[in-house]
Amino acid sequence: MMTLVEFRNKLLFIVIGLYLILNDGFMQVRIPPTAGYGIPIGELVLLFSLTTIHYDKLLPRISEIINLLPFLIWWSLGISHIFMDVPEYGFWAFRDANHVLESLFLVIGFTFAAHPQMLERFFSWLKKILVVVCIYTMGYPFDETLKSLSPKLIAGAGYEIPLFFNYSETSSSLLIVASYQLIFSSSHLALQSITYYFVATFLLGFATFMFQERTIYLQIIAVSLLLLVYRSRSFIRLIIIITVLFSFMAAMPMLGLHFKGRLREVSLDFLINHFLAIGGVENEGVEGAAKGVPQRLGWWSDLYERWTSDARTFAFGLGYGFPLINFRQHEGIAVREPHNSYISIMARLGLLGSLAFIWMHLLLLRVWYRTYRACRRMGWQEGENRLLILMIFFILIWISAIGEDAFEKPYCAIPYYFFWGIVLRMNWHFRNHSLYSKFRFVTTECKEEF
Repeated sequence: MMTLVEFRNKLLFIVIGLYLILNDGFMQVRIPPTAGYGIPIGELVLLFSLTTIHYDKLLPRISEIINLLPFLIWWSLGISHIFMDVPEYGFWAFRDANHVLESLFLVIGFTFAAHPQMLERFFSWLKKILVVVCIYTMGYPFDETLKSLSPKLIAGAGYEIPLFFNYSETSSSLLIVASYQLIFSSSHLALQSITYYFVATFLLGFATFMFQERTIYLQIIAVSLLLLVYRSRSFIRLIIIITVLFSFMAAMPMLGLHFKGRLREVSLDFLINHFLAIGGVENEGVEGAAKGVPQRLGWWSDLYERWTSDARTFAFGLGYGFPLINFRQHEGIAVREPHNSYISIMARLGLLGSLAFIWMHLLLLRVWYRTYRACRRMGWQEGENRLLILMIFFILIWISAIGEDAFEKPYCAIPYYFFWGIVLRMNWHFRNHSLYSKFRFVTTECKEEF
């Protein structure tokens, strides 16, 4: 018979996997599924998971790894705002605070991997989920047709959204898998390595050519820098692949090849102009993208004025429950966030919340680095590779949060914090009772935090 903890862990695998695959569609799964109401499935799983933990055992263990003070400030400030803002704004106060609530998945991830065997299951699951995402993403060129076949849900704002084929963040998953191919290819035979190269080239090209998102260019640069520091051979492979893709684009007119991405026909000129549009440079075919830059700067400037209007909002933020900008999409749907998660954190939680967020992440990065160094000292390259894949995921979210409200989206925030919990637990296993046999965890039995 399945125990409560086994049920919780299976539920976490399913729910987080569906967030990674279905993105926007699964984000709208709520109980009850009505406009302006309903508890998202992620929050229900969070509440259930939090009831399965024995905190008298968990808190001392997680405190061994990381200073919990900034996390407690972050959670206390966010939850206090919820209680103050719910009487006025109701459901929307909870909706706008989902980043703070979903950051509690860090605790769930730490508890989930209490046994080293669960780490093995996690990384095996992650590999399978990424394969599913890659296959699923191949339908992107036909997304409009596929969306018409999908069941529809009612979003919190009242509009219809298809459950399947939204592809909001799947381009990032393609970059993760491409990076995976480059990082792990060195441990395989020559023929297998060629296959890895081919897959990485195809996925990187598909993400860049078909999705045509400016964020992707910045993400590729950021991943390149990470590989330059930690995997110079993988960095060289990535540069070779990028060179091949650029050469292919340059040769397309001579080969008579023509195909259209999300915005326009794929070409080297478009790629260069689209990249320059990040800085607001207007060229033919990217005028709309370039004009969006001063618009966003205007939103951020207005928010800065509101945030600094008095000492209380400057210190503790504007709170939750209302849109931060006065802008509506073509369908009349209010845009609630200023397309930058860091600006949202600053505006909603003020200086105190922003400092807590920065402090949290500095501590998390230190734990990641120490864990990576521990793997290197042990000669456990697979552990190093796993940590690099998780760091690439984190980096992709950080970059996405510059131009989008990534941390306010459950399909980004929930996996993000859950994965950080995995990193913390890996460090705890190193510190406490783990020995290695053929670079796998062999541990004494330990009491769990549930």
